Amino acid sequence: MTASVLLSLNTLVAVLFLLTAFMMISARQAQAVLYLYVGQGLLLAASTMLLAAHFASPELVIVAAITLLAKPIAIPLLINRLLSPALRRRRELSSVLGIPVALIIALLLAVVAYAVARPQVAGQDPAAATNLSIGLVVTLLGVFLLAIRREALPQLFALMTIDNGVFFAGIAITTSSALVEFAAALEGVMVVMIVALLARTIALTLGSTDTGEMTALRERERKP
Repeated sequence: MTASVLLSLNTLVAVLFLLTAFMMISARQAQAVLYLYVGQGLLLAASTMLLAAHFASPELVIVAAITLLAKPIAIPLLINRLLSPALRRRRELSSVLGIPVALIIALLLAVVAYAVARPQVAGQDPAAATNLSIGLVVTLLGVFLLAIRREALPQLFALMTIDNGVFFAGIAITTSSALVEFAAALEGVMVVMIVALLARTIALTLGSTDTGEMTALRERERKP
């Protein structure tokens, strides 16, 4: 496979990866967000493999395999196992902003982030420039998603989107060993397990994972 073909495929993967972040912002169901996260994980693994071929890096092949096992397979399986179907399949997810307004703001943030990132990667390898730019945009969209969601489970996915954005940018310039990446993947699985257990406990105890309701409850408890 020629270098131009690899670069074109990686650009396509990057565009799809960015699209999943916008779709997460517009999603109304937790199950849909979970599916989008699986898609992000698959696209991450695909980009890593394409970069492995582009840079002729056996290490990135190992990282791609670890990414494929951890993000689109292990973590979603853990979430499905630890969280009840009722909690995952809620029809409406609470959000501070309406979907049209949120998408407009997200688009503006993406344009600004991309405009800021492109000059910083000028002169670098085209594949690295693509991943760094799109990774930064997705990271910023993940932060925005974290800010507008009001429930624990969507906020968990927002945090994992931020992690995916950083990872997408990092695979283009990483010099760490596969062993370090493997440790990071295991750490991510453990963090998700703990947060998922916490979300389930909160839902069982309070009947909701709406962080706004939890704040109101705490304020009521403080009143004499």
